[in-house]
Amino acid sequence: MARLAEKVHQLQQVQPFIDFPKGLKDSAENTPDNSVSEHLYENVRLLCWILTGAKNHQKKAIHVKATWGKRCNILLFVSSKEDSSLPTIAFRVPDTKTHLWGKTKEAFKFIYNNYSDKADWFFKADDDTFAIPENARYLLSRYNTSEPIYFGAKIKRSQSNSFASGGAGYILSKEALRRFATIALKNQSICDVKATEGKEDINIASCLNKVGVTLKDSRDEKGKERFLPFSPAFHTVPGTISDHWYYRNIYYKAHKGAECCSDTVISFHYVSPNEMYIYNYLLYQVRIHGTSPSIFPEHWTAPPPPDPEGKEPPWIGIRAERIKAKELEKKNTKKTR
Repeated sequence: MARLAEKVHQLQQVQPFIDFPKGLKDSAENTPDNSVSEHLYENVRLLCWILTGAKNHQKKAIHVKATWGKRCNILLFVSSKEDSSLPTIAFRVPDTKTHLWGKTKEAFKFIYNNYSDKADWFFKADDDTFAIPENARYLLSRYNTSEPIYFGAKIKRSQSNSFASGGAGYILSKEALRRFATIALKNQSICDVKATEGKEDINIASCLNKVGVTLKDSRDEKGKERFLPFSPAFHTVPGTISDHWYYRNIYYKAHKGAECCSDTVISFHYVSPNEMYIYNYLLYQVRIHGTSPSIFPEHWTAPPPPDPEGKEPPWIGIRAERIKAKELEKKNTKKTR
């Protein structure tokens, strides 16, 4: 742990950077070093599947594909109607809110049977969710996908029950997906297999809990949320109604205003198509002169939580090597002067 702390301290002295998946840069100019992001893109494989409906294919879903969706390793759209422009995976389940549970069950079964060996983590989101896949990989890289765990905005139902908000999205490990598809969905006493109606986020939480899958704390080291069930305006603008159900039922104490959300936020909900393009531009193309905001690692006041297997987060070694290379380059430059 002492060695890890020393490396973190070293990293804090390095000019931070914004990360982009390999080959998916929005702007060719002034793009900072993205070696860590490329490493995570290749080693923390994220499948994103979007819950949508026929009437929203061109109104909403296509805009997810054009913005944040392209940064997932695999992007799927689940609907009731085939559409080659996305494309969609179609199930014979009505496109209504009351049937989200049926569509979610079918989607996860399909993904387990066809994609479980092609990704490590499985992110369910809505067609009005805006997500930052790079930040999701950053969080997930500290965990082992063979653990029965999942992540999301933790909402209280009672003192003993909680679930991950469906709108903010939730991410299942490979083992969580396996248990849901091969155990929960094959046992009516564990999961309501026959029903197609119901609240998908509450129902899947119940099923996962019964097969030993744990909803982890996804907040950052300052206790700020990474998965947000509402729009950025709701969470960041001062004066939000304090007795809103979100503040009454969020599992952990919610922050308001500018302190609402993690610097490594993963998702927001109720985001319009126009806003998706705005956020995409602000996040991936705007540069602040003289600074280079980054999720690495200026906000750490202590080493990040240890990996479950005792391994260092992968970017530690990558950036430590880059530090050495830059120091050597400086020494060689001085010698030639």
